[in-house]
This record gives sequence, C-alpha cells and structure tokens, in this order.
Amino acid sequence: MTKDEKMPEPQFRPKKRSAAKLLSSEAALPTDDRTYEVRKINEIGELIWMPESLSKSERNARLLRAVELYEGLEPEGAAEGMLAAQMVGTHTAALECLRRAASLGQNDRTRDSNLKNAQKLMTLYAQQMAALNKHRGRGQQKVTVEHVHVHSGGQAIVGTYERQDERKGQGAAPPALENTPEVPLAPQEAPVRSKTRKRS
Repeated sequence: MTKDEKMPEPQFRPKKRSAAKLLSSEAALPTDDRTYEVRKINEIGELIWMPESLSKSERNARLLRAVELYEGLEPEGAAEGMLAAQMVGTHTAALECLRRAASLGQNDRTRDSNLKNAQKLMTLYAQQMAALNKHRGRGQQKVTVEHVHVHSGGQAIVGTYERQDERKGQGAAPPALENTPEVPLAPQEAPVRSKTRKRS
C-alpha cells in the first residue's frame, strides 16, 4: 500500500435482532404474556370451522381440543409451530369432510365430493407429518454396504440390522443380536500371479 492510498474505514454493522424482540423492547408494540398466548390460541381456533348454531360450550370444547392437538405435537421453534398449526387445521378439515360424507339425505355426487376432499386432506396431513419428522431428524435412513473385508480372526454380521433412533429418551432399545454358533470364515488366499518370461 502506498502513502497516497488510505486504509479503508471499517463499516459499522449492527447486530441483527428479531423484529418482535426489537419492537417489544422499545415498547413500540406493548403487550403482555396473556394477550400474546390468547392470540396464539385464536390463531389455531381460526382454522376450525365453527357453525353459528354451536353453543358457546361446544365452541370452547372445539377450541380446547384444537389446542390439545397442537400441544400434542410438541412444536419447538417457529417452523415446527407453523407446521403444527397447519396440521391441526388439516386434520379438523378432513374430519369435517368425513362427517359431511356420512350425513344422511345427500346425493351420491355430494358424498363423493366430500370423500375426495377428505382423501386430499388426509394425504396432505401425511405429507405434513413426514415433513415434521424429517425436520426433527426422524426420517428413515438406509445405508447400503457394498464391500466388506473381513481379515483373519475378524467377525462380521451377515443379514439385516435395524437401529431405531431415540428422541428425548423415548423409543425402544436396539434389538439384541441372536446367539448363533460361530461359523469360521474361510481364509482368503492372495491371488497367485504367474510369472512369464520374455522370449528373445
């Protein structure tokens, strides 16, 4: 660097903070914990179809059931929370379609339409569950071993061995290996190379 060139000045980069924390800390959006939790419950409740004919007690029961389903999924973090709320909505919509398909006094076309909608919603729910499990690292993993080298005195397991991952201390213990008599493996001999002479 020559005398005429100046050293670049360091740029100030503020630490990134989430918008919710920033706004609440500066009292731009004042709220309390109870109001915040009620908003979360209402967000789940807005996904449920509640006809006006329902009594207040039945409405409350449906809302409590939806919250119970949400909490049963034990979401951790924003992504799981959003997905869990969507899963509750998908589940309740599928049940409503099935209920309508089973109600009396409808033609075949309406019943088939409700059953098709229920099938689509149940397929969507299965995809959401797979996405949740994948996010949590519970997806099925398959490892294929193509080459195994067992040296003299070594042992190998031949067959299928499955291991179930545990999450938060839950899950079954890995299956015990069966006690089978040991069958010695035949030692592998090194290939013998034939020596050829060049003829002159």
